[in-house]
Amino acid sequence: VSVDGSPWFSMREGLDMLQQKGHEVVVVAPEVSLHVKPSENFVMKIYPVPYTQEEMDNAFKAYFNITFEEGSFFERFFKVVEATKRFTDFCFSSCTHLLQNKELMSYL
Repeated sequence: VSVDGSPWFSMREGLDMLQQKGHEVVVVAPEVSLHVKPSENFVMKIYPVPYTQEEMDNAFKAYFNITFEEGSFFERFFKVVEATKRFTDFCFSSCTHLLQNKELMSYL
C-alpha cells in the first residue's frame, strides 16, 4: 500500500527491482488516484472510495492555485489549511474504505 504523489514515484523503482528479482508485488490503491496506475510489473488491487476522480482533481487544482492568489498572508494561510484538510479527508476516507473492504483484507 502506498500513498499517491512523491512517495509513489520513489517507491515505483523499488517495486520494479523486486519484480525483476522474482517477487510477486501487490499494489493496493483506491479507484481514484492522481498517479498510481496499473503496470505489468505488479498485481494491482483496487478498492472503491466515495469520491470521484473529478472531485480529487478539482481539490488538487484548487490547492495549487492558492499559491498564485492575491491576499494577505493570513488569508492564503487559512486557504492552504482548508485545502490541506480536504486532502486529509480524502486520505482518511480512503484508509477507512480499505480497512472495511473484507474481501480485499482477506486477500491480503
